[in-house]
Amino acid sequence: MKRSRIILSLYIGAISLSVATLSMSLAWYASSNHLRIESISITVDCDRQLAISTNPNEGYVNSLDKKDLIDPGLFTPVSSAHSDSWLNEKKDMPVFYDDTIYSDAENANTSQEIIYGYFSQKLYLKADDDVYVTVKADDTYIKPNYEFNKSYAESLYLSYQIGDDEAKKNLSVDEIKARLDHLVNSMRFSILITDPTYYDYIILDPNKTEETFYGGILDNNVDYYYDYFTNTSDGKNYERLYGSYKNAESIQYDEPLDNDSDYDDASEEPNAFNAKHKKGIKRINLANSLQKGLEIEKEKSYTTEDFEAEKKPFRIPVYKNSPREIVLSIYIEGWDLDSVNYTMGATFIANLGLYIEGEM
Repeated sequence: MKRSRIILSLYIGAISLSVATLSMSLAWYASSNHLRIESISITVDCDRQLAISTNPNEGYVNSLDKKDLIDPGLFTPVSSAHSDSWLNEKKDMPVFYDDTIYSDAENANTSQEIIYGYFSQKLYLKADDDVYVTVKADDTYIKPNYEFNKSYAESLYLSYQIGDDEAKKNLSVDEIKARLDHLVNSMRFSILITDPTYYDYIILDPNKTEETFYGGILDNNVDYYYDYFTNTSDGKNYERLYGSYKNAESIQYDEPLDNDSDYDDASEEPNAFNAKHKKGIKRINLANSLQKGLEIEKEKSYTTEDFEAEKKPFRIPVYKNSPREIVLSIYIEGWDLDSVNYTMGATFIANLGLYIEGEM
């Protein structure tokens, strides 16, 4: 990953979803501007009995669907940053954040806990012996709903032709569909084992292509320039660094430009990741800052391929006929560079497979 690309787009949820809801056909269904689960499949696959339920005392089956699960409401990008804080406290539900909050006075960041915009539910596993359960790679995926995205792309194409955005008018239906299909690259599963004795947490990124970092510069106020603040000690304007990082004193700045820059990526439309450096503003040099000691938190995520290895990165201990509580979450990772505006309104299909790896 280029250091200049370590940047954030969490604001997109608040901006985009105010005008367009995120719908998930087959996996999710949008009706009357409200997101509802249409179907979500959680399968168990093994030679012996392994069952799943939303109630620790009853209702164990080999798959769950819409009627069993919580309605998450609207989806919006959130951040899985700062997980060490709530993991150290051994909370019984994962915590997600909006990392774009800041103090106007100085380059000071705060994080606001988000209690909406994602799916998160307690589930219970039960087996007929003392076993380890883990992720079944072949049955775990988040992929585009190609048919629905094609239909939605056709409707967007028609709306673009009567709009004022010349760049969008030049997009073909296939190009619009390809953008919508891109949504899945920013989607995540996470699984939390809540038992304090075996407390553990994993983030699954089935479509991972590069590392995700929880910090950087961005255009949060949608003015096409990277955000900045005025330093009260010298009265000068500096670009703002968002997110979860350490050693802020190591941040290095380049001198201001005499003229506005071009977009960082001339081939890409403007978004939180891709803005201009405004003239007269001291610019953050991320590469130099990292060399000087700035530390930006990195997402600790795994791919399904990691579960194909002999040693699994995550196992769930399940005792004979005793419910094992876990929390399954599905969310859009706002720090992922693939979380951009043009994916909003896309649809996807999510499936998580679990199986018994072996006896304890």
